[in-house]
Amino acid sequence: MSNTRSDILAAARGILAEHSLADLTMRRLAADLGVRPNALYWHFPNKQTMLAALAEDILASIPGPSPDIDWLTELHRLATDLRAVLLAVPDSAEVVSSAWASGLADRSIEKTIADVAARGQLSAQASSGLATAICQLTIGLTIEEQTRTQMERLGVTGSSGRVFSAEFDDALDIILDGARARSEINTVA
Repeated sequence: MSNTRSDILAAARGILAEHSLADLTMRRLAADLGVRPNALYWHFPNKQTMLAALAEDILASIPGPSPDIDWLTELHRLATDLRAVLLAVPDSAEVVSSAWASGLADRSIEKTIADVAARGQLSAQASSGLATAICQLTIGLTIEEQTRTQMERLGVTGSSGRVFSAEFDDALDIILDGARARSEINTVA
């Protein structure tokens, strides 16, 4: 029986959950699926395209925007949903960051955030900047949290005492306060 693209991505998630991104090789993935490594290349020409598909698969569970919700509330929800899906899969923030940097993965969540920001009377440039700020805060802080969790699990370091969720909430509030202020200026002008 041949494996589907979905089977491969599910197995990749399993490796991340049980081990780490460093252990996610095409050879290991093939072994977990009980196939030869070249069987994976039928679906993905290389590891980078598989990681890009994995990033898109992870982010696909974020619900789309609702036009019935205030734009700032919606931005907050999108950011917290992004963080939640990344935290659900170990090392996924690094997978998404790498896939976005390579240009191989779709960045639809970033476009969705920019589109919601535009509902707040922000210019296209400001909406895009806000989307970048929210995504980079979320992905960057989640990479740090997931890396720290891995180090603590392996006994490399002790607890940092940091409360990443509080740091995220505080930083997101500052970003959204800036967006609100920019919107108010644009509305008055």
